[in-house]
Amino acid sequence: MIKRFITVSLLLTSLLALQVNAQGANIYRYRDDQGNQIIGSFVPAEFVKNGYEIINERGQVIRVISRTLTEEERAAQAGDAEQQRLAEEAARRQEEEDTLLLRLYRAPEEIVRRRDSTLSELNDQLTVLNALLEDAEENIAGIQERIDSNEVAGREAPANQLAQLETATEERDRLNRQITRIEGEKEETLATAERNINRLRELLNLE
Repeated sequence: MIKRFITVSLLLTSLLALQVNAQGANIYRYRDDQGNQIIGSFVPAEFVKNGYEIINERGQVIRVISRTLTEEERAAQAGDAEQQRLAEEAARRQEEEDTLLLRLYRAPEEIVRRRDSTLSELNDQLTVLNALLEDAEENIAGIQERIDSNEVAGREAPANQLAQLETATEERDRLNRQITRIEGEKEETLATAERNINRLRELLNLE
Protein backbone atom coordinates (compact mmCIF):
# COMPACT_ATOMS: atom_id res chain seq x y z
CA MET A 1 0.00 0.00 0.00
CA ILE A 2 2.84 2.38 0.91
CA LYS A 3 4.74 1.53 -2.29
CA ARG A 4 1.61 2.16 -4.30
CA PHE A 5 1.10 5.54 -2.62
CA ILE A 6 4.70 6.56 -3.28
CA THR A 7 4.46 5.38 -6.89
CA VAL A 8 1.26 7.31 -7.47
CA SER A 9 2.74 10.39 -5.82
CA LEU A 10 5.85 10.23 -7.98
CA LEU A 11 3.72 9.65 -11.04
CA LEU A 12 1.61 12.67 -10.29
CA THR A 13 4.74 14.74 -9.68
CA SER A 14 6.23 13.59 -12.97
CA LEU A 15 3.04 14.34 -14.91
CA LEU A 16 2.82 17.75 -13.30
CA ALA A 17 6.49 18.37 -14.04
CA LEU A 18 5.94 17.59 -17.73
CA GLN A 19 3.01 19.99 -17.76
CA VAL A 20 4.72 22.89 -16.00
CA ASN A 21 7.95 22.39 -17.94
CA ALA A 22 5.99 22.66 -21.13
CA GLN A 23 4.62 25.94 -19.78
CA GLY A 24 8.04 27.12 -18.53
CA ALA A 25 6.76 27.36 -14.91
CA ASN A 26 8.04 26.20 -11.51
CA ILE A 27 6.76 23.25 -9.47
CA TYR A 28 5.73 24.09 -5.90
CA ARG A 29 5.17 21.82 -2.94
CA TYR A 30 3.36 23.25 0.06
CA ARG A 31 0.93 22.39 2.81
CA ASP A 32 -2.55 23.74 3.35
CA ASP A 33 -3.96 24.81 6.72
CA GLN A 34 -4.89 21.18 7.50
CA GLY A 35 -1.29 20.06 6.94
CA ASN A 36 -1.99 18.26 3.66
CA GLN A 37 0.92 18.26 1.21
CA ILE A 38 0.04 19.70 -2.17
CA ILE A 39 2.05 19.93 -5.39
CA GLY A 40 1.07 22.54 -7.96
CA SER A 41 2.20 25.13 -10.43
CA PHE A 42 1.60 27.94 -7.93
CA VAL A 43 1.08 28.53 -4.21
CA PRO A 44 -2.24 30.12 -3.27
CA ALA A 45 -1.74 33.41 -1.42
CA GLU A 46 -3.36 32.12 1.77
CA PHE A 47 -0.80 29.28 2.03
CA VAL A 48 2.37 31.28 1.27
CA LYS A 49 2.68 32.06 4.98
CA ASN A 50 3.11 28.31 5.66
CA GLY A 51 6.29 28.20 3.57
CA TYR A 52 6.86 26.07 0.49
CA GLU A 53 9.44 24.29 -1.66
CA ILE A 54 10.37 24.66 -5.30
CA ILE A 55 11.14 21.27 -6.83
CA ASN A 56 12.40 20.04 -10.18
CA GLU A 57 10.87 17.43 -12.48
CA ARG A 58 12.53 14.62 -10.49
CA GLY A 59 10.95 15.80 -7.25
CA GLN A 60 14.24 17.18 -5.92
CA VAL A 61 14.07 20.33 -3.81
CA ILE A 62 15.95 23.21 -5.42
CA ARG A 63 14.81 25.96 -3.07
CA VAL A 64 13.05 26.23 0.29
CA ILE A 65 10.98 29.25 1.27
CA SER A 66 10.54 29.33 5.04
CA ARG A 67 7.22 30.03 6.65
CA THR A 68 6.41 33.51 7.93
CA LEU A 69 7.47 33.97 11.54
CA THR A 70 5.03 35.22 14.16
CA GLU A 71 5.64 38.48 16.02
CA GLU A 72 6.76 36.49 19.08
CA GLU A 73 9.16 34.39 17.01
CA ARG A 74 10.64 37.47 15.33
CA ALA A 75 11.10 39.14 18.71
CA ALA A 76 12.75 36.00 20.12
CA GLN A 77 14.99 35.73 17.06
CA ALA A 78 16.01 39.38 17.41
CA GLY A 79 16.72 38.80 21.11
CA ASP A 80 18.89 35.78 20.34
CA ALA A 81 20.79 37.73 17.71
CA GLU A 82 21.39 40.58 20.17
CA GLN A 83 22.62 38.18 22.83
CA GLN A 84 24.96 36.60 20.31
CA ARG A 85 26.26 40.03 19.31
CA LEU A 86 26.85 41.01 22.93
CA ALA A 87 28.61 37.71 23.65
CA GLU A 88 30.89 38.16 20.65
CA GLU A 89 31.62 41.74 21.64
CA ALA A 90 32.46 40.69 25.21
CA ALA A 91 34.77 37.95 23.92
CA ARG A 92 36.52 40.43 21.63
CA ARG A 93 37.01 42.91 24.49
CA GLN A 94 38.36 40.15 26.73
CA GLU A 95 40.84 39.11 24.06
CA GLU A 96 42.03 42.70 23.67
CA GLU A 97 42.38 43.09 27.44
CA ASP A 98 44.31 39.82 27.70
CA THR A 99 46.68 40.88 24.94
CA LEU A 100 47.36 44.19 26.68
CA LEU A 101 47.78 42.51 30.07
CA LEU A 102 50.40 40.10 28.71
CA ARG A 103 52.18 42.97 27.01
CA LEU A 104 52.36 45.06 30.19
CA TYR A 105 53.17 42.39 32.77
CA ARG A 106 55.29 39.25 32.80
CA ALA A 107 54.42 38.17 36.34
CA PRO A 108 51.79 38.99 39.01
CA GLU A 109 54.49 40.61 41.13
CA GLU A 110 54.83 43.38 38.56
CA ILE A 111 51.15 44.19 39.00
CA VAL A 112 51.64 44.33 42.78
CA ARG A 113 54.52 46.80 42.39
CA ARG A 114 52.48 48.97 40.04
CA ARG A 115 49.54 48.87 42.45
CA ASP A 116 51.63 49.85 45.46
CA SER A 117 53.29 52.69 43.54
CA THR A 118 49.91 54.09 42.48
CA LEU A 119 48.51 53.80 45.99
CA SER A 120 51.54 55.64 47.38
CA GLU A 121 51.00 58.52 44.97
CA LEU A 122 47.32 58.71 45.81
CA ASN A 123 48.04 58.67 49.55
CA ASP A 124 50.50 61.56 49.10
CA GLN A 125 47.78 63.53 47.34
CA LEU A 126 45.35 62.77 50.14
CA THR A 127 47.83 64.00 52.74
CA VAL A 128 48.11 67.36 50.98
CA LEU A 129 44.37 67.66 50.40
CA ASN A 130 43.51 66.83 54.00
CA ALA A 131 45.95 69.49 55.21
CA LEU A 132 44.36 72.03 52.87
CA LEU A 133 40.92 70.95 54.05
CA GLU A 134 41.90 71.51 57.64
CA ASP A 135 43.09 75.02 56.76
CA ALA A 136 39.85 75.66 54.90
CA GLU A 137 37.78 74.58 57.89
CA GLU A 138 39.76 76.89 60.18
CA ASN A 139 39.34 79.76 57.72
CA ILE A 140 35.57 79.20 57.59
CA ALA A 141 35.41 79.09 61.39
CA GLY A 142 37.31 82.39 61.66
CA ILE A 143 35.10 84.17 59.13
CA GLN A 144 31.95 82.79 60.77
CA GLU A 145 33.17 84.01 64.17
CA ARG A 146 33.58 87.56 62.84
CA ILE A 147 30.12 87.44 61.27
CA ASP A 148 28.61 86.20 64.52
CA SER A 149 30.35 89.01 66.46
CA ASN A 150 28.73 91.59 64.25
CA GLU A 151 25.31 90.01 64.71
CA VAL A 152 25.74 89.88 68.51
CA ALA A 153 26.63 93.58 68.44
CA GLY A 154 23.47 94.26 66.47
CA ARG A 155 25.33 95.05 63.28
CA GLU A 156 24.88 93.51 59.88
CA ALA A 157 27.80 91.48 58.69
CA PRO A 158 29.84 93.37 56.06
CA ALA A 159 29.31 92.20 52.48
CA ASN A 160 32.98 91.31 52.13
CA GLN A 161 32.77 88.93 55.10
CA LEU A 162 29.77 87.17 53.57
CA ALA A 163 31.61 86.92 50.26
CA GLN A 164 34.67 85.50 52.03
CA LEU A 165 32.50 82.91 53.76
CA GLU A 166 30.94 81.87 50.46
CA THR A 167 34.34 81.57 48.78
CA ALA A 168 35.83 79.64 51.70
CA THR A 169 32.84 77.28 51.76
CA GLU A 170 33.17 76.61 48.04
CA GLU A 171 36.88 75.84 48.51
CA ARG A 172 36.10 73.42 51.32
CA ASP A 173 33.50 71.64 49.19
CA ARG A 174 35.93 71.44 46.25
CA LEU A 175 38.57 69.85 48.48
CA ASN A 176 36.03 67.35 49.81
CA ARG A 177 35.10 66.37 46.25
CA GLN A 178 38.74 65.83 45.37
CA ILE A 179 39.29 63.70 48.46
CA THR A 180 36.22 61.60 47.62
CA ARG A 181 37.45 61.16 44.05
CA ILE A 182 40.90 60.01 45.13
CA GLU A 183 39.44 57.62 47.71
CA GLY A 184 37.43 56.13 44.84
CA GLU A 185 40.58 55.86 42.73
CA LYS A 186 42.25 53.94 45.55
CA GLU A 187 39.39 51.45 45.69
CA GLU A 188 39.41 51.08 41.91
CA THR A 189 43.19 50.59 41.91
CA LEU A 190 42.89 47.76 44.43
CA ALA A 191 40.00 46.11 42.58
CA THR A 192 41.67 46.41 39.16
CA ALA A 193 44.95 45.02 40.48
CA GLU A 194 43.17 42.03 42.01
CA ARG A 195 41.32 41.30 38.74
CA ASN A 196 44.51 41.65 36.71
CA ILE A 197 46.50 39.42 39.04
CA ASN A 198 43.88 36.67 38.91
CA ARG A 199 43.54 36.93 35.13
CA LEU A 200 47.30 36.93 34.57
CA ARG A 201 47.61 33.81 36.71
CA GLU A 202 45.02 32.13 34.48
CA LEU A 203 46.76 33.20 31.29
CA LEU A 204 50.16 32.05 32.56
CA ASN A 205 48.72 28.85 34.09
CA LEU A 206 49.95 29.77 37.56
CA GLU A 207 48.44 28.29 40.71
